[in-house]
This record gives sequence, C-alpha cells and structure tokens, in this order.
Amino acid sequence: MLQGALRHPLTRRIAGEKQVEALFSSRKGPNPGAPANDDDAPVADGIVEQAVGWYVRLASGVQTTHDQAEFEQWQAAHAEHARAWRRLQAMGGRLQASTLHVAPDVSRTTLARAAEIEPARRRAFKTLMWVGAGGAALYLVQDQVPWRAQLASAMADEHTATGERRSLVLVDGTRLMLNTGTAVDIQFDARQRRIALRAGEILVTTAPDAQGRPFVVSTQEGTLIPRGTRFSVRRDESPAEGSTRLAVAEGALEVRSAGTASDAPTLVRAGQQVRFTRQQVSSVEPLRDAALSWADEVLTAESTPLGEFIADLDRYRHGRLRCAPEVAHLRITGSWPLSGGNPTERILASLERQLPVRVNRLTRYWVTVSAR
Repeated sequence: MLQGALRHPLTRRIAGEKQVEALFSSRKGPNPGAPANDDDAPVADGIVEQAVGWYVRLASGVQTTHDQAEFEQWQAAHAEHARAWRRLQAMGGRLQASTLHVAPDVSRTTLARAAEIEPARRRAFKTLMWVGAGGAALYLVQDQVPWRAQLASAMADEHTATGERRSLVLVDGTRLMLNTGTAVDIQFDARQRRIALRAGEILVTTAPDAQGRPFVVSTQEGTLIPRGTRFSVRRDESPAEGSTRLAVAEGALEVRSAGTASDAPTLVRAGQQVRFTRQQVSSVEPLRDAALSWADEVLTAESTPLGEFIADLDRYRHGRLRCAPEVAHLRITGSWPLSGGNPTERILASLERQLPVRVNRLTRYWVTVSAR
C-alpha cells in the first residue's frame, strides 16, 4: 500500500511526544489513569503499519467501494487489526471521517496522475500527511520504525517500491541502480554531484565529469567520496540507531561519519566493506559476495544467521516477515533468484526444505518463521 521512504525534516512532535508514544508503545495506553485492558497493550509494528496504510488509502479521495470492502475485511480479520485502528482513532479522531478534510480537487487530481507526474504525487502525499487526525499519522510515520521509512518516498527524487529494482543513467553518465524500497535525492549543480540516500540500497558506477565536480553520496550517518569507483550503499534503521553499509567493488572511497567530521576519513578500497553510524566507523572487512548479489537479482547467504537472513528477505515483500528467537541462530548458505513471480514465497518454501523451520502465516502481511 505504501512504498519507499520519508527522510524529510518536517514539523516534529505534532501530537505531543509522550502522549503519542504512549498510544502505541506503552502499556499505560492513551489514558494512564484508566484501568488496564487489552486496548492498552502495545500494538505490533507490522499491524500498525497496515493501519497507517489504510488511513492514507482511505483518505486519498479516490478509494472505491472495493477498497472499502477490503478495509472492512482487514479490520474484521483479526482483533489486533481493529485495536490498531482504534488506537489511530484515539490519536486524532475518526480517521475514516477525516477524508472529508482532504480537498477532492486536490487529492483526486494529484493521486490519479501519480504515475505520470512526480511533483503531483509528492504534493498529494504532502496533503495527506498534513490533513486528518490533527497530523497524528505524520507523527506516527516520523517517529516509529519501520513505517516512518515508508510513507513518503513520493517526496524523494527517485524511488522504488517494495520488491522493485530499477536502473538509471544520470546526466553525467553515472549509472545508478536502486534496490527494493529505496529513495534517493539527486542534486547536480556547478560545485558538486550529490546523491542523498534516504532509505534502501543503491549501486553506483561513477563516470568522469567534464566539469571536474566531485561526486558525493550522503546518508544520515555520514558522507562518502568515491575515487572513480563502483560500490553499493545501504541504509539500515533500528529504533536505537541507524547505520550505513558500504561495499566497494572497484576503486576506493573516503568515509566520514556525521558525528566525527573532525576526524580523518576512513579509506575503503576495492574488495572491502564497512559499516558506520553517526558516531563511528567500524573496522574495514573483506567484501562478501552477498553484499552485491542483489544487483544480479540474486539473494545470497554465506553461513548467515537465519534471523539476519529473514530481516534481509523482509525488505523484498509487503507486510512483516519475522524470525522466531528459537531459530534465529540457525545458519543458512545458498543463493535464490529475486526475479519472477513471488520470489520471497519461493525462498520461504526453500527454507522449510533446508532447515527445521515452519512458515506461519497469520495473514499474508504477517508471517513468522519458527521452529518446526
């Protein structure tokens, strides 16, 4: 329902930080003085993500009777769905009624033309984020992981949907490949060529510049300056701290984390990889084939813990894919194609054949790999 990523500094804390955090993550619920009940328990992140998706979909002004019927089926399918929807309503009023606040001449026109006109789609999603529920949905997207990385890829210059990969040739001849759920901003001016990776993963093959402008890749965690090279950059997020992974196939790059701008940059050469946060750059390691295999539409594991592999596979499918703690330590090795219909389902079936695990589906959007 929602694709891509939002990394744009909009107004913070719209509904009040402590109040909204309590609505979704605290067992005290929206009213700490009220008696405890099931509605006060935390809501699973994947279910909240679905609820936010339904909000935007129903608030678009272009929803159909089929959309409404699907929403009602989703809400009735599980008690947690209804509870997540009630929690969203508590954040700012009746969300279904909030569609009345979306100007039809804005939402219908811009959303109907979304596939054709990028600026129109960005305006449409900005409108949806600012209207209805007193801005509660905007707060939710900004301050919760992972759905804050999903609402507004429409605000990025280029983006891909979940499971999509796309290649671009920039005006200077640089080749840029976007992996699943990726959003980037591209800024070329008289002084520099810059790609800002908001979320997801890119593979860059730089081209010489006739004007001699430096090429820069930036993320929230820091800055990369390549020296005629081919490399991939991936952003990962967690509630505690985001990180960036760099894998260098050719050439070399200088890496400088955002919080250590005064320190000398770390040089990462061909055949090496590194991870860094805003505060530090980890030790440089040998490059693993799995770091670049996605560019060939292959997902690769090299004695990878199953929990880590499932987290990676989760990026390629809608909804939430989780690994139960009791099997997260199991290790998996292999290569699986990411092309064709339902590649993640084929990979899950392969895991059931290779490992003592079972794939449990609460819904098609909520899947857990657990012990058999």
